[in-house]
Amino acid sequence: MPEKPKRPLKIVIPPVPAGLCANEWWPVTTDVDWIETPYLDNKPHPDIIADADVYIGTDFNKEMGKAATNLKAILIAAAGYDRIDPAAVPEGVVVANAYHHEAPIAEWVMAVAVALDHELFASEKSFRNGDWSHWPARHGSFRELFGRTFGIIGFGAIGKRVAKLATAYDMNVIAAGRKPQTEIENTNVEYHYGDAAIDRVLIHSDFVLISTPLIDSTHGLIGKRELDLMNNNAYLINPARGHIIDEKALYEALAQQHIAGAAIDTWYDYPVSDHDVPRPSKYPFWKLDNVIMTPHHSGATFGTRDRRAETIAMNIDRLTRGKPLINVLDDISNN
Repeated sequence: MPEKPKRPLKIVIPPVPAGLCANEWWPVTTDVDWIETPYLDNKPHPDIIADADVYIGTDFNKEMGKAATNLKAILIAAAGYDRIDPAAVPEGVVVANAYHHEAPIAEWVMAVAVALDHELFASEKSFRNGDWSHWPARHGSFRELFGRTFGIIGFGAIGKRVAKLATAYDMNVIAAGRKPQTEIENTNVEYHYGDAAIDRVLIHSDFVLISTPLIDSTHGLIGKRELDLMNNNAYLINPARGHIIDEKALYEALAQQHIAGAAIDTWYDYPVSDHDVPRPSKYPFWKLDNVIMTPHHSGATFGTRDRRAETIAMNIDRLTRGKPLINVLDDISNN
């Protein structure tokens, strides 16, 4: 249990939106000292956190760790923690994240599943140009979700939410996770764990969702061998992290139509400044007609933002009162 501080906590935060104060953005109920500073490449200058008790952000490196001599907590306003260097976390520092994005991500997943099946974006674009090639009399019939199989790799909050929506479409759901699930809320889910679980999902699914965190054991989890297991009429959907899937193998599987298509929300290269506009991959996914591309926004809703802010504020209040934090990441905390 953290020790109750004797003074207001000093908390480093990025600039809050214009017209708001920090207490409105992070609704704490205790007295704190906000240190608002610009973040470059998603993080403040190391000197800024030298005297801070709490750092709110998504990135933490060794330079920051060396400077943070008074740090008590790193609070991540996101679910992913792959940009926090565990070796950089100072001794005695607890790391906690905030979820609350599973509902909008699941909505995005089902939306792109329908769009892929019905070729919605291709048909809308062509029909605007007077092209009737997607008219059923010329194209033929389209597929439907009803009765098909939705595979889920990673059965956490997002995976379970997607399973709930997929069963509402009368789909069969098969899932692979890391641990035995003694209690599965959705009894319609065929759940597997162990060495062969992922292969089973890939072989038997019409849609495959990637919903695992990016950690050492999941980096490159899906490569050429795994993609070759998929049916050539199957779709891959990735709102998790780009590097879970081998970049070259995915591009080749799509370009050569070894799989039917993909919806990709998380990528391999990102902007590092406000004016940076890199391509999201060194491979030209944007030239492929069987790919739906979005810029990592599947979970970026007002609801997600507000729920995460409430969780962060709750943890600040708990730290102020000397109470244990919630959503603690034990594998990278150093307390």
